[in-house]
Amino acid sequence: MSSQNSRLGDCPRCGATIHDWHVLVEYETNGRHRYWADCPDCGDVVDPDA
Repeated sequence: MSSQNSRLGDCPRCGATIHDWHVLVEYETNGRHRYWADCPDCGDVVDPDA
């Protein structure tokens, strides 16, 4: 990941802000970094870029 404390997006389910420290899985596809993260509010595993 590029820098600590960076905002990656919002939870598509509850709208909570997802930061880099919430990331569970990081991968690359089509030249883009993608993430699955643990939402700090609802607790679901989400794609913050969805």
